[in-house]
Amino acid sequence: MKFFLLAIVLTIFGNAYSKSDYQHGYSFLSQLKYSKNFEHFDYVNPEAPKGGTFRIPEMGAWDSFNPIPLRGRVLSGLDIWSPMDNFIYDSLLEGSLDEPASYYAKLAKGVRVAEDGSYVDFKLRDDARWHDGKPISMDDVLFTYEVYMSKANPSIRTPLEIIDRLEVLDEDEIRFWISESSIGDPIVPIRIGVLAILPKHYWKNKDITLTTMDPPLGSGPYKIGEFDAGRWVEYERVADYWGDRLPVNLGRNNFDVIKYDYFRDDQVRTESVKGHVVDILEENLPRRWATTYDFPAIKQGLFKAETFQLIKPAGLWWPMFFNLDQARFQDIRVREALWLCADFVWYNRRDYDFWDTATSFFHGSELAQRGLPSDQELKLLEPIRDLVPPRVFTEEYRPQPYGGTGWHRDKLVRAAQLLKDAGWQVEDGELVHEKTREKFNLRLLAVSPALGGGFIPFTRVAKRLGISSSIKSPEISNWLFRMRSGDFDIGAIWFLPSMTPTRDVTNMFSSVTADQEYSSNFPNMRDPAVDHLIDAMYAARTWEDFVTATRALDRVLLWNFYFIPGMSKVDFAFGWWDKFGVPDHGKLNHAWASKRIWWWDEKKAAKVNAFHGLK
Repeated sequence: MKFFLLAIVLTIFGNAYSKSDYQHGYSFLSQLKYSKNFEHFDYVNPEAPKGGTFRIPEMGAWDSFNPIPLRGRVLSGLDIWSPMDNFIYDSLLEGSLDEPASYYAKLAKGVRVAEDGSYVDFKLRDDARWHDGKPISMDDVLFTYEVYMSKANPSIRTPLEIIDRLEVLDEDEIRFWISESSIGDPIVPIRIGVLAILPKHYWKNKDITLTTMDPPLGSGPYKIGEFDAGRWVEYERVADYWGDRLPVNLGRNNFDVIKYDYFRDDQVRTESVKGHVVDILEENLPRRWATTYDFPAIKQGLFKAETFQLIKPAGLWWPMFFNLDQARFQDIRVREALWLCADFVWYNRRDYDFWDTATSFFHGSELAQRGLPSDQELKLLEPIRDLVPPRVFTEEYRPQPYGGTGWHRDKLVRAAQLLKDAGWQVEDGELVHEKTREKFNLRLLAVSPALGGGFIPFTRVAKRLGISSSIKSPEISNWLFRMRSGDFDIGAIWFLPSMTPTRDVTNMFSSVTADQEYSSNFPNMRDPAVDHLIDAMYAARTWEDFVTATRALDRVLLWNFYFIPGMSKVDFAFGWWDKFGVPDHGKLNHAWASKRIWWWDEKKAAKVNAFHGLK
């Protein structure tokens, strides 16, 4: 693992730097929607009352309040990388939910980016405070990034290799010099600016590399309240929160308490929302969404079951992928043959038409491939023509087969021929390699029994080709170990990219992350054409160029059959007790905007409580 040595150079330049070119926000390759003097985001109610409790269910358990070390499972609400999902810490920038990727000053007064992308500057506010009343200072910022770059777990440390060094320009100004390989990458200011800022004075006499059950000091709209380790935690709203009236916060953070309840069984979690133990649930199981949400409270208008669409890509939900370290899967003919065994139209009919049949790694967005390559895409694809499948240039990708019958004879005939061309033949009902005499067996590894059950239709069709299969769904830590060690033939993992998926695609598809212990490149993809197009995404200087590069990458990934895209989900299904005020807004970029922008409605809550016999 590569580490960067943090060099901190303290220099006071006085008026040497222009103070006029700081901006109130930063947007990824596009224009900011909100002007310098905006009062609040359009998707909030600036007059929303404060009060009430919002109860959210989670799966699993937790055992630490510290996201820095590798060990431990941190509770929900402490996401270092997402201001939206971190209740107790503030960040330099706060994201807007009704734009693809725009961020506005919060702890920072302004952000300044070098014309050539070689540095990013932030000017700090002078009124920000920790919950103990101490001011948030430059020392806190320096301490935070030193910790992240030298002591944090790889998921935090590795993405910050973009930073070469830090330089203090003034008592309230700091410069992040960017590593040569990342200069000009338009995502860099966002990656730096969204990280939670930590209090130096709180941690200076503590070992920040250890897990802890001591609630940490924060600066954000909430603090840790009561909790039962591993089972539940309450975030309590800070009444005198320093940033409550900032434009980025007005109308947000309205609940007095946000409570996370943890469950070990998914069905129990669903029953908990029906029983009013929790208030809201995102439902991802088609059968439950189609058959469960018909209880009396819905008919009385006390419980809502609705879907929402986002402006971000829907991505892929648990697509199957091959272990590319195996010689048989390095042959594109074998991968295509197995792709032909999956009829997701039929799968979806079985699943109450809950899903979209995916046609892109960036399904449901303008980043997705469509039609044949544009002239702009061809400029990126022509130099690598010999490295990509010919169909990239001649055919629009479609999922196959698309008859919806469970299996398709013509497609299986095609699959059998591909396997034969690759050296595989059927002998006594079993697929055997003509030279090595290896039998074609598949070990499918699923992260859960429900996902393992989803493999069964695929294995039944593969059996018609002489392929035998086994399906395992081990405990999650064992699943992760087997994924990382290559102890599988076919696996599945979701790909839910952001609207700026540079880091997302690097983590999952780049040769750089093959064999990297903490990446999601479980197939161990090493494709120079894919790397070329990922580089083009990083090199984009306009949103149009970024879209072009992403669509070209999408085509190459799809027509190589590294993954078997299955389902996607443009509509996010939620069920909740109707006790809350919901602002009028269009599509947002976060499925769980409710915890930040909804508010407690006393009249609605009284009706729900009366239904349950509560005061």
